[in-house]
Amino acid sequence: MAQIIIKSRLTEHGAVPFGLAEGWPYLLGLLADWRAWLGGLGLVASSILWYSAVSRIPLSLAFPFAALAYPLVFASSILVLHERFSWQSLAGNGLIVLGVVLAASQLP
Repeated sequence: MAQIIIKSRLTEHGAVPFGLAEGWPYLLGLLADWRAWLGGLGLVASSILWYSAVSRIPLSLAFPFAALAYPLVFASSILVLHERFSWQSLAGNGLIVLGVVLAASQLP
């Protein structure tokens, strides 16, 4: 969800400028946006949860499950941000889910 919130805020504020002169006002605008802060806090929370998970389970198992973020973001971007749907993207995300199922089937 953090990625969806961040994308919505960046869409609202416009493309991130590369120059320092344009970058400061842009950054100040983002810092004044409480929803951008919410997205940033979501990233911090997801990092903490990730490190907690990999401290408990094998990395070879954690990474396939982390790949589920792709289909979740794909679906959320269509439903929440109203981004364009494509059958190719759906098929690719379906393959990711299939890969996770195959990896999970190897659990003892």
